Amino acid sequence: MKKLLLIFLFAFTLTFILKDAEAQDRGFGVGAVIGSPDGLSYKAWISESTAIAGAVSFSISDNNSSFYTHADILAHKFYTDLDWEVGTLHYYYGGGARLIWYQWMDDALFGVRLPSGIGFNFTEVPIDLFFEVAPTIDVHPDFNFGFNGALGFRFFLN
Repeated sequence: MKKLLLIFLFAFTLTFILKDAEAQDRGFGVGAVIGSPDGLSYKAWISESTAIAGAVSFSISDNNSSFYTHADILAHKFYTDLDWEVGTLHYYYGGGARLIWYQWMDDALFGVRLPSGIGFNFTEVPIDLFFEVAPTIDVHPDFNFGFNGALGFRFFLN
């Protein structure tokens, strides 16, 4: 359990470090995601077409507390043929990892994610919208296959 938490702490810290290497004008953004999971979303551009994105969610109650986080590296393809004044449409795909902890379990779930989605970056305001679907493969403590799907937005801070 401690090793898994350290891996995700490292990935989350790496996101903030790589933010300084950005090549896009968007930089680092935070926002919300609804679906699976519900919670906070973040994204940091590390090149013109590559970003690290993730989400964090938690629930605190007497007997059923939980914590969820994932981090993905994403490759983007922008639709430059569409000449929209309000923004730019793009699709993305990538891979990453997730960690889920439930209070009632002895061990945390650790898995692999393969997200793909559609995003829209607005031109005049530093906001993006996204929709993604991610097949998931849990590898610890048991092997399990599933899907995540989410809709969200991010506000870019620079």
